[in-house]
Amino acid sequence: MNIGQNLALLRREKGFTQQQLADKLGVSVQAVSKWETDVCAPDVGHFPVLAELFGVSIDRLFGFRLSEESEMRKIVEEADQIDDLEANIAFLKTGLEKFPNSNTLRLALAMSFLSLWRVSREERERAEALEACVRLCREVVQLSGDRKQVDEALETLRRAYLEGGEYDKALDCLERLSAESYDLRIVGTVETLLRRGELSALERFGEGELKRLWLTMEFLLADLDISFDTRGEKEKALAFAEAREKLLALFDAGCPDFQALHKLLAAENVASRYMLAGDRAGCLSALRRARDLQRRIRESGGAGSHHMADRNPLFFSGLREDSAALEEWGEDVPMALFLKKYADFLKDSEEFSALREEMEK
Repeated sequence: MNIGQNLALLRREKGFTQQQLADKLGVSVQAVSKWETDVCAPDVGHFPVLAELFGVSIDRLFGFRLSEESEMRKIVEEADQIDDLEANIAFLKTGLEKFPNSNTLRLALAMSFLSLWRVSREERERAEALEACVRLCREVVQLSGDRKQVDEALETLRRAYLEGGEYDKALDCLERLSAESYDLRIVGTVETLLRRGELSALERFGEGELKRLWLTMEFLLADLDISFDTRGEKEKALAFAEAREKLLALFDAGCPDFQALHKLLAAENVASRYMLAGDRAGCLSALRRARDLQRRIRESGGAGSHHMADRNPLFFSGLREDSAALEEWGEDVPMALFLKKYADFLKDSEEFSALREEMEK
């Protein structure tokens, strides 16, 4: 734990606001905020005053000693080896009594109480276990300055609320997760909506996030392809280019020409990577795929809706009200520009000449 996080923890434990602490020290609230976010550290002269205000030693201001951290980790590890759940809880409680400021122990104990709720057959014991889990998680959220710990506490709290049927509170926990825990928010929202029986909301959320993640992966693969190509790592560039092309075919079961323009550009890019690798067969194969996709675009580009829900209802029917869920179409793709660069590499190929003549029409 760094000094900023520790100052924030001690301040909250004493119930001070940043403004109250600033007034007691004769500094601005902005200064306290900067200390707690590690923008800067307090002057040396502030440490004795801070130690007195918080009722701790000066070395405690700098966080738990390494020996204490090691001992707390050992307590958690030993608790994990205890098969009897009640004995596990008693062991962790003893550890928390010894280290009352340890959020690591609070989280471990919260998870044990949640496990007790799930396995106990006594209603009173189950209710008390769930209540204890919620209380411990709330304490971590309130006291910890460690974002990962807070996210872990929110996720455990979400599970506790879910088990108790408090779905709105569970969803609120998910909204409070940091960007670093995006995966927890996705999985948790799906699970919560499913348990709540809100299948329409689940469909909209799931398909919307699937679209977002799918297209984001495409951009990432394209960017990595370019990065490795720029560095002259041809084999890696080709691997990422091919992975992008395969990703775009993921939802072909719903519509074979879905996102055809993206697929065409991806196929042409794979062709260029094969050309750099000196692979004529691979290059021609990719250009054939681009030719087939160009045909599909020409045949269906001007007809019907280009909305994902209409084009691919098998996978994206829940996005009907999403005005941004549109496919990109390019009936007049400038293939002459794309194919010109292959002229020298495939100059003696009759198949390439035929492909070029067809695609440049």
